[in-house]
Amino acid sequence: MSPRSHLGLARSHEPREPSFAQLGVFNAIMISGSVSRAAKLLGMTQSAASKMLRQLEDDTGLLLFERAHQRLVPTPQALRLQESVEHLYGSYGVVQRLIGSLANPDHGNVTVAAIPTQAATFIPQAVKHLRERHPGITVTLEILANQPVVDRVLNGQADFGLVHDITASPDTHNEDLGPQHLVCVAARGHRYAGLDHVTAQDLKSETFLSYGPQTNFGSFLEIAFSEAGLHMPVSVEVTSSAALLALIRAGVGVGLVEPAAIVPFPEDQFVVRPFRPSLLIHSRIVRSRIRPLTRHAELLLDEYRAVIAAPQPGYFLN
Repeated sequence: MSPRSHLGLARSHEPREPSFAQLGVFNAIMISGSVSRAAKLLGMTQSAASKMLRQLEDDTGLLLFERAHQRLVPTPQALRLQESVEHLYGSYGVVQRLIGSLANPDHGNVTVAAIPTQAATFIPQAVKHLRERHPGITVTLEILANQPVVDRVLNGQADFGLVHDITASPDTHNEDLGPQHLVCVAARGHRYAGLDHVTAQDLKSETFLSYGPQTNFGSFLEIAFSEAGLHMPVSVEVTSSAALLALIRAGVGVGLVEPAAIVPFPEDQFVVRPFRPSLLIHSRIVRSRIRPLTRHAELLLDEYRAVIAAPQPGYFLN
């Protein structure tokens, strides 16, 4: 390997500014993993995609990929460049959506990134109301974990996000939707039906189902139990409230969830009781501070806030 290759440099001439098309090919290769798949994504021939990649490397003087065993392996320079290219394409998507909404206010698209609980509970009704009033507006709903939701908003790939508690960021505006008191959920007919509330002591004699520590909610519970001096051995770990409730409904055990997670299910399927000591979790709307919302996104947010503000089942009042 030459010294220049070792440094990630492809040529020794003065760098030239890359074209948007060249960056598009690079982005597609990074996403798809190969030139052939990138060409299909972009609707161009493989030879044309290869040529544009070579031109990008020539123009920038960077070696972006190593060729190993008929595969393209991104160099450290490519990985760093990809971060900026993702931001660029996210911003370009925002511009496209904004132009569309300005040119035709009754037609357009809103992209929402949401954690599973929000995607299954409140946003469906908001989308229904929006579509009834504005049938020309389409909605894209991406269901992701907490941090990827924030990343989508920061990259401009989503108009807004719906998450749990997050660390404040100077790049986002976080609208607090208020706290939810976690509730204990058991299968219908469970002995908890005779209790006014459930404590950690009540949980110890049961099979306790919870979230993995790699999840935002699991980490929250782990910290909350630790601060309260409680040790809760977990028998079954899940990554979503829907999976947790399905296991509870099947009689596998009991668990703690936010009240919103129960809304899509008939109330008579579970025994729901307040948990003591009370544990609070906040839901938030996340928006970019540097990119204004489109009119269509504002309309959907208005519908979402109205759904949130509507009367909720009794187990929300803990």
